[in-house]
Amino acid sequence: MTAFLPFTGERFTPEARGAIWYEHWHRYCVALSAVAGKRVLDAACGEGYGSWLLAGAAAEVVGVDIDHSAIAHAVSRYEGRSNLRFVSGSCDALPLGDSSVDCVISFETIEHLSSQAAMLAEFRRVLAPHGALILSSPNKTIYSGESGYDNHFHVHELDRDELATMLGARFPRRHWYGQRALAHSLLWREDDTTSRSAELIALIDDRVEVRKSPAPPMYYVVVCGAAQAALPELPDLSIFDDGALSLYRDYERALLAEKRLFWDELDARKIAEARLADLVIAVNDLASSRQREEAVSLRMTSLDAELKRTQEAFAQVSGALDETSARLAHRETWRGWLRWPAGRVRRLFDARAR
Repeated sequence: MTAFLPFTGERFTPEARGAIWYEHWHRYCVALSAVAGKRVLDAACGEGYGSWLLAGAAAEVVGVDIDHSAIAHAVSRYEGRSNLRFVSGSCDALPLGDSSVDCVISFETIEHLSSQAAMLAEFRRVLAPHGALILSSPNKTIYSGESGYDNHFHVHELDRDELATMLGARFPRRHWYGQRALAHSLLWREDDTTSRSAELIALIDDRVEVRKSPAPPMYYVVVCGAAQAALPELPDLSIFDDGALSLYRDYERALLAEKRLFWDELDARKIAEARLADLVIAVNDLASSRQREEAVSLRMTSLDAELKRTQEAFAQVSGALDETSARLAHRETWRGWLRWPAGRVRRLFDARAR
């Protein structure tokens, strides 16, 4: 079994799910009728899934991609169709002859190149005079402008006017289509009566509004050709699904997971609030204990200073007392008794002499 190519976050693989699955498969599916019996180039074919699908209706399909590993994977995975081949090459220097294909498919390619004009020139070169280009491009106004999304794989995105100007020089005839992955509720009549054409309605603030398109397009799909080209007609409205309502069910699962996350976070917040209350009490108690400790510490410092002063005073008093005690003790001896009168007489004479 051929290993799957890893999903890079940009290059689509059939194993990816969600809105990207709808967007990429829908484009190829809607192009099937336009390529029936024709020679087709799938430019920037990537993993090869689209080329393989187109080969089911086209006379022959060549998938071209600049990524050698993607081409090797495509050759290995989609080798079962004899009218399908894959070639390494760049879209601004295609390895194909002039007027060698009847239809060029280029989905989500132009925004990845800085040489956009050169790419379109190559598409014009390899197309037969009556051939058509079916190209898709992200609408910069919505894709990155409205959403704020910055796709670092994109070199230069285009809005509608920029894309029209870019195409105008080589593909003057154009039919414009908008594409966007949306979740729909469909209501239809089950008999064969077709008295009305397709209608797109929206409920806005309790008001029903008939619209020309369901939403601003996320991508543009353009069928192009030279002035004399006979352009294939795509359906006015094409609604695509996988038959299992997977997109809506993905939404339901995501919504359920979000609700569960909300309740889990709510429970966690309650636990955190209780813990916080306990911590506040503990901090207050600790603060009180510290205040008491600080008061005791200050009192101890004061007492230590007072004790030191008292000890110094005591030492002074003790020293004086020791001296006095020594004198008194000396006077109690016989030498002291003999010396005391002589000393007293000497002090009297000294006083009179002064």
